[in-house]
Amino acid sequence: VSSVSHEFKTPLTSIKALAERLQEGKVKDTSKAEQYFSVISQDTEKLIRLVKNILDFSKIEEGKKEYEFEDTDVGQLVAQQLENFRKGELQKDLKIHAQIPKDIPHLFVDGDTLSQAIINLLDNASKFSPDKKEIYVSVKKDEENVIIEVDDRGIGIHQDELNKIFDKFYQGKNTLRQIVKGTGLGLTLVKHTVEAHGGRISVESKIGQGSTFSLIFPIKGKEK
Repeated sequence: VSSVSHEFKTPLTSIKALAERLQEGKVKDTSKAEQYFSVISQDTEKLIRLVKNILDFSKIEEGKKEYEFEDTDVGQLVAQQLENFRKGELQKDLKIHAQIPKDIPHLFVDGDTLSQAIINLLDNASKFSPDKKEIYVSVKKDEENVIIEVDDRGIGIHQDELNKIFDKFYQGKNTLRQIVKGTGLGLTLVKHTVEAHGGRISVESKIGQGSTFSLIFPIKGKEK
């Protein structure tokens, strides 16, 4: 509960402070006002994502989560979420490199849920990359699967934690992971989403070098 409360409090405090300054007419410079509006918009998006995560987790826990599988251009879906994430990030030094070929097969997926899973992975990669803010995203295929990979150059994950990071509310041992608090639900929801589509998730990581998360979906997946 404390982690979730903290995740709400930080953006809400920022929104309140900036909105009050704008309302009181204390921001005379137009460019400064635009910057404030941008921060308010981005923090609002973070709150929306947080609420979605909590609602989805609640539905999963109650066994009430429903999916709407539709024929989807997965490459285009990933590209759109990358664009959405770029717009919502305050960090100007963040670089996202994408490799999305045009011949990726369509899949039957729940577009909204898969989009949220991708955003969760991007958010995770950004938060735990304090020095080199670079994220590499690729969509590729083999004979049986479509693979979405999110690769960062962050702090990495200890080998003995790789099986724990998908547990609900797990925060990790690394000092930065303890400082950069989250709800501990993001990766749990990503894993559930992939498995609900008949796929699987894997992770490779080295301390000080970064992590690679792979979402692996069978080409002949859910068709309903």
